[in-house]
This record gives sequence, C-alpha cells and structure tokens, in this order.
Amino acid sequence: MLPHAAAYVAQDGSILARNGRLKTVCAALGVEDTSARLSDLLSADSWKRCETVLAAAFNGVPAEASGRMSVKSGAAFCRNVICTSFLSLSKDRRAVLVQFDMSEAHPEETYPEDIRGISLKGYRESASDVPEKAPAERGGASGVSGSAGLNRSLLDHFPDDVVIFNGQESLEEKAILLLDVIGGDHEAGFLAEALGDLKGQPPQTLYIPEAPGSEPAVYETDRKMCEIRLVPLPGQDGGSGAGKTMAIIRRNVDCPHEAAENRRLAYLDPLTGLENRRAFTKVLKRELKRLDAEPETGLAVFYIDLDEFKKVNDHGGHDVGDDMLLRVAACLTLTLGKFGSAARIGGDEFAGMLPVAHKEEALQVAEEILEGFDRIRLEVNERIFTIGGSIGVAFLEGGTPLRDIDASVLLGLADRACLRGKRFGGQSVQIHNVQLAEDEAQATELTALPEPGSFRTSELTLCAMPIMHLKKGRIFGQEVLLRLQGERAGELSSRAWINAAERSGFIAQVDAWTLDKVLNAADRHSARMTLTMNISAESARDPNFREGLHQRLSANPLLASKLCLEISERDFLREPSTVESFFRDVTDLGCQTAIDDFAGHWPVLSRLTGLRVVWLKLESGLTRQVTGSPAKAAILAGLVRAAHELGIKVVAKHVETAEEADLLRTLDIEAAQGYYFGKPEPWPEG
Repeated sequence: MLPHAAAYVAQDGSILARNGRLKTVCAALGVEDTSARLSDLLSADSWKRCETVLAAAFNGVPAEASGRMSVKSGAAFCRNVICTSFLSLSKDRRAVLVQFDMSEAHPEETYPEDIRGISLKGYRESASDVPEKAPAERGGASGVSGSAGLNRSLLDHFPDDVVIFNGQESLEEKAILLLDVIGGDHEAGFLAEALGDLKGQPPQTLYIPEAPGSEPAVYETDRKMCEIRLVPLPGQDGGSGAGKTMAIIRRNVDCPHEAAENRRLAYLDPLTGLENRRAFTKVLKRELKRLDAEPETGLAVFYIDLDEFKKVNDHGGHDVGDDMLLRVAACLTLTLGKFGSAARIGGDEFAGMLPVAHKEEALQVAEEILEGFDRIRLEVNERIFTIGGSIGVAFLEGGTPLRDIDASVLLGLADRACLRGKRFGGQSVQIHNVQLAEDEAQATELTALPEPGSFRTSELTLCAMPIMHLKKGRIFGQEVLLRLQGERAGELSSRAWINAAERSGFIAQVDAWTLDKVLNAADRHSARMTLTMNISAESARDPNFREGLHQRLSANPLLASKLCLEISERDFLREPSTVESFFRDVTDLGCQTAIDDFAGHWPVLSRLTGLRVVWLKLESGLTRQVTGSPAKAAILAGLVRAAHELGIKVVAKHVETAEEADLLRTLDIEAAQGYYFGKPEPWPEG
C-alpha cells in the first residue's frame, strides 16, 4: 500500500524491516540486500542529512529531507526522505517509518491506479511485500531477530488508515471520504475549509481534534489530535499523473504545536527563562565537541551560588526572592553575552559557560559577575535588598584531550570550586584548572582551603592608586588597596580573601594593620597628600578599632586631616546606624569620609543630609560608556548636582580614556581615578 520504498529504522540507523519496493530499487542499484543499516546503504553526505530528520522523528516531530540522495556508489537513490513520528515496540526499542520518494530518481516505478477510501487494516494480512522472515544476516542489528513476528509487530504500528484520492474530487468530496474513515462528530465543511487552507509544497499535514464533541481536556497537553498527512502519488509515466494523493491517517497523536512548546519548556527554567540543568548539560556537551575541533580556544564553566539569598526570602517574602532571582538572571545574561550561556540549575544556584582563551579571562568574567551582583538593589517598602555570590570556575585549556572529560564532571568541578569559596566565607571566586582524567573523587580534594586567619602579615601587601583633581589638573591623593602576595596569592583573588575575612571576623585586624601603615606614612611626610582606605562595617562596629583610631588621631588633628575613610554603599545600606555613628566619630577627629561604590540610590542621599560626608565615589556602572550615551550623561549630571546641593564632592572611578576625563570635567565632577591616571602600584610606604 505504501507509494514509496519504505523501511522501519531503529534509532541507530538499523533497518528492522523493508517493503518490496525498497528491495527492488536496491537490487537495481546493485546494493546487497544484506545491508543492515542506512549508513551502509547511503553515501556519507546523504546519511548525514537523513540522520538529522531521523533525530527529529525520534523526538516526536515528523520530518523530511528534500534533495537528491545517493547510495555509496554515487548512483541516485531518491529525491525526498519522509520520517513519521516514532513508535515504541518495547520498553527500550523504538522505530521510525522512513519513506524514500523515488519519483524522479526512478521514474519506472509504478503504483496502483485507482484506489479510494481503503483502510489499511484490510490489507494487513495480505501485505505480500512484507517478507515473512528476514534474512539471517540481519539478526545482529540492534538485537533484532528478523522474525515474522517482528515484521507483524511493526505493521501493527502503521497509521490506522489510508485513503487514496484520484485527483478529481472536490474539497468537499475529499472531506466526506476522510470523515467516512475517521468518524466522529466533525463537520465536512470545517474539514474542507482546513484542506483548502493548506499551503506550500506537498507532502502536507493537517491536524484536527480527535474528539470535537467531547469536553475539553483538563490540561492543554492532554489534547489528542487526528493527523492527516497528504502525500502525492506519481502517475504511471513517472510524472504527476492525474494528481493522485494518499492521505495517511494517524489517530491519537499529540498536538504538534503543544508538543513543541512542551519540549521547549522542558529545557527552560519557568521563573527566569534561562536554560535548566538538562539544557545546560546538553549545550555543554555540544561546546566540548566544538572545543575538540577548535583546540585553540579554552572554555570556562561557572558555578554560581548566591550568598544570603535566604535572608531575602525571609525578610521580603518569596515574591521579592523571585524578583531577585530575575535580576540575577538578567545580570548573568548581560555579562556572559551572546557567546556564553547561562542556566538556573537549582533554587539559588546558577551556571554559565563562556569560551575564553586564558585563565585570566575566566577570572575577570567571574569578577564582573560579582560586580554586577553588587549593583543589584531591590527596594521594597523602605527596605533595600542586596545580593552576593560565590563562584567556582572550571577552566579547560584549549588543546586538552577530552576523551576523559565529560559535561557532568566539568560542572561538578566548578561546583566543588564554588563550595571551596563558600567554606571560605562566600563572595569569592575560586578557579580550578581541569586536568586529564579528572573525576569526581579527585574533585573532592578541592574543598581544602586555609582559614583567613592563617595568613601571615608577610603575605599581605599594600598598593596605591592615584586620585586626580580634575579642575586643578594634579594628583592630590592616593587610595591604599590591600593585596595578597606569595604562593597562596594564586589560590584566590584579593576580593575573595577580603570578603572571607569580613565573614570570619578577621577583617577588623586587617583594617587595623592597614590603618597603622597608612597613618605611619602620613606622619612621616609633611606634604598634604590625602590617603584614602576602605573600612568594613565590621571594623566600624568594632570598639577596639575605634579606640585605636581615637588614640592615634585625637592628639594630632593635622594627621587626621590627611586621612579619608571610605565605607561602601552596600555596607551603609545594611547597617546604616553603625556607619552613621562611625562617620560622626571620625569626623569629630578631623578625618574626611566617603561613601564608596555609590550607585545613585535616593535612600542613601536622603540619609546623608544629617552627616558631614565629604565624598561620594561613584560606582563604575554610572560612568562606564557615558561618553557614548547623552542620556546617561544627563542622568549623571543630575546626580552630581544633587550631591553638590548637599555639600558633597564627587569622585569618578574606572576612568580609562582622555575623552571620559574631559566629559567628567564638563559635568563638574571634582576628582577621578582609573587606569588613565595610573594603575595600582606597590606602595613603598606599605
């Protein structure tokens, strides 16, 4: 009954059964009938195209491949391959019906003249072109015995009915013929209209509800459809003949549009719209194949675990938590860009990947992700929520043999590196170079890490970065920065170590050590050079730190005037009362004060009206790319005017070009720092 050469094919390409036409064509082309796989029958290029539509069919989507296909000898085989959706023969065995349209490649093939409204059920027992027993040589393919029972099992799964039109019927007559076979409460007019709406080249497929008169399904995905596939039949002369058409009717199939949407949703996180773990693993596998073919590029896999997300849920509710997750997802998408991929793989756990050439690039991207998290501010009922994260990076260098590395191991290594940072206090980046034959057992060794308090003072060093007075055109100050040195400095970034020290309570000792160094340097030099240093909220809260600062400065107001103490906006938002109290104390001693990484939030400005804060240090996102955006420049100008009206001066950070510096001057910003004016250098006084 099939108008084309056809075969049932397993997922690996094994031919489970074939009809007589396929055997006839193979014999005419000199192809041995013992061929057990399509890959043995077709040329490499033809098999590659056929493999694509097979994969689609096994995913539940009927597919076809058009264009000339040839056998291994190069002879023309067919012009079109049609694959129906798969059928299950047993728990672990599936097959697809593959039809080869040979009307152009083999015009001598002829087909029945005039058959109408015929149900295939009447032909099952007399299907002479299905062999009773397959050749013994085919017994090894996919464990199939080739018995008549298998062939009958395959035939039992054929679409329920077939109707053949001779080409003379009207749309209404075709609809009536189809409804005679389909049955149910469908209206002929509705079906005729649907047939008339079919567009494009045949074969064409139409879906109508399986039971139009019944109650709708509780769930949309429960809806079943009747599939009508219209396939043209060639005439006796190999041409289109009188326009004969075969309608293959398949019952109780899933609606293709809903099935496609369900497949899409199966790979997406429903809240954020990012990929889920399944989709991310699939993309990672594909990226590893690409890396194997392009060894000049490396790959960074990021595992991101949010810090203190539970507090957002506890204090703001789950709606606020969901909003925070959406902002995190947007940050990851923006940072990883079009060449990267981001996924949500757990409640507050995310993953990402990005092709990078060097480990340093991977570390920089991870730091940019954390900087993006730092800029997130979620305001709810006068409460401001912030978020941080710990990131583990598994870096796979280009050219690394991949035979022993798979996607799950790579993601597991990044997870272990992230856990290492969490145990160290969070807010950190941990990077791991992937080695050959690495497995999960070896990855567990990544969790060992020294405590912050185990670092010796000889491993701490200070760097200084110049601060330029934009109006006067001269350097008037330096920001003193803490850095690690020595062997253990490569284990984690300075940012990670400082955040860990804050969480462990060790940061107050570090700040006290840094403060002594800064005050000693300011005391040795008579030049009026402002030295700025960052103070943590922990230190601002620590009575011992305050007492030590008071003892050094209360008798020396000139020394105090050289010192500017900065506290980040993030710490100010979390502990406003602590920071306000600290600022009042140090202002009374004669020190300058500053809010660092100010992101332009009004709740911060409004609370500064009662404090004598001297400087606002702008967060880099407010000044980055401002030269190319007049709107951004206008917003920044308004923010600067608001600060000036409160008597506060402004410092811009991360200035990298002369063009940026010139624009900042026109906006009446007093000072700036960044690579354009000088990079952090080892501080001789430290």
